[in-house]
Amino acid sequence: MSHACPIFVLLAAWFVTGPTFAQEDSERNRFFVQQMIDLAAANNPQAVETMQRMLEQNPRPAAHDPATAKAALQRGQTALQQDDLDEALKDFQKATQADPGNIDAFNHLGLLYRKLNQFADAERALQQGLSLEPTRAGAWFQLAQVYSLQNDERRAIGALSNAYRYAQNPMRAEEILRYIAENEADDTLRNAALQTLRLHQLPVQPAIVPPLSTNPALLR
Repeated sequence: MSHACPIFVLLAAWFVTGPTFAQEDSERNRFFVQQMIDLAAANNPQAVETMQRMLEQNPRPAAHDPATAKAALQRGQTALQQDDLDEALKDFQKATQADPGNIDAFNHLGLLYRKLNQFADAERALQQGLSLEPTRAGAWFQLAQVYSLQNDERRAIGALSNAYRYAQNPMRAEEILRYIAENEADDTLRNAALQTLRLHQLPVQPAIVPPLSTNPALLR
């Protein structure tokens, strides 16, 4: 049985503790993304879906300069491949400013902030991207990595649970979760994957001890 609060209680909490009216809607949307994490960790899929639908009803922010955003995103991806993180950061920031509805730009910005160990900024960027497309499994997976690097196992579980929930290929997602649960060197991420398997009632294998080194191909 789920112990999560009813949706109306969560919404009431937002209006009591959330930003003032003058602040941007992005903060409200990130609040709903955070609720999707907490509700997923509490194994309340119906409430997760309710929050998802609320986000999907929001209009996409208008692009100020889509051509500039597209070019900046492409330059940022090239710079990232060349490990020029400072240049990539400037380009991804420019892309999100020129087009605040560009999901790929926010996802790449979140990835870059994670590489720079700027975890609060990484979380903010990834949550902003998920507020635009709450069913993007890859962004949920990236967010789980951010939480694991902060030793926040509960939120890592919630993010991984949503990554599995929205995966286009559930069998492949299950394989990745099991690989992490059996082989991941980081305790927080390994335990989060194990608990996610259990939340979704998927077969769980005993962890290999000592854990093997991380396979980078699975965690990009």
